[in-house]
Amino acid sequence: MNKFKLLRDILLSDDRISQKGKLLDVGCRGCELKAYVDDLLEYEGVDLFQNSSGSVKHVLDVSRGIPVDDDSFNYVVALDLLEHLDDFDAGLKELIRISNHKVIIMLPNIAHYSFRLRFLLTARISDKYDLSYKHGIDRHRWVTTKKKSDLYMKALSDDLNIKINNINFLNSRKNQVVSWFARALGISSNFWTYATVYVIEKRS
Repeated sequence: MNKFKLLRDILLSDDRISQKGKLLDVGCRGCELKAYVDDLLEYEGVDLFQNSSGSVKHVLDVSRGIPVDDDSFNYVVALDLLEHLDDFDAGLKELIRISNHKVIIMLPNIAHYSFRLRFLLTARISDKYDLSYKHGIDRHRWVTTKKKSDLYMKALSDDLNIKINNINFLNSRKNQVVSWFARALGISSNFWTYATVYVIEKRS
């Protein structure tokens, strides 16, 4: 299952999805998510750069804030975005501010076995972490793991009195098989979860 299909399934499981509202896709890139949610919600995309098709509605630096009112969107989605920001806390709180219902984010788990193996064999995690000349600003600032991300979300939930559920994202059939064997052997999900989706719900 790809991450966009997973997000659609999360939306369809929400009782309030029948009341067609607005979704903001933060860090939208090519606006691929739009095709998965267009029949459910009014879609808008935000990104640092305009894409080749010109479909990004808001071209801006999220770390400087999103110039919309509080509670402007029913759903705010940020898949693989927050680890790119210098100020993770401020970025996430901004997403929560502009949502009136749910914020759905995805964070990579660098403790996943595939990243461990890649580092062992190549001394690299991914190009997003490479120190290279003129790399630019599209890089990861944070090394996120499932274990640490879960602890962060628990602290955020306690601090802001919000409800947060997490979903393990496996991203491929091979990872599903590995996860089945790992769970049978009692191996921590920090080893076999490819990324974690957090569904943040504002309390009414």
